[in-house]
Amino acid sequence: MIYFLSESEKKTAIKEYAGRQKTIRQLAQKYGVLYEIMRRIMVNAGYSNGLKVR
Repeated sequence: MIYFLSESEKKTAIKEYAGRQKTIRQLAQKYGVLYEIMRRIMVNAGYSNGLKVR
C-alpha cells in the first residue's frame, strides 16, 4: 500500500474525479492508496461530495 502520490499522479487523479470518470474509491484502488488519503487529496483540491466548493 502506497501512502502518498506524486504531484503528477495527484493532478491526474483530480482530473479524473472532476470529470466524473472515477469515484474516490476507484481512484484509491487504481493508485494503491488508502481511501482516506485519496479523499483528503480531493478535499484539499476543493471538492466536497463530488462538487467543487472553492
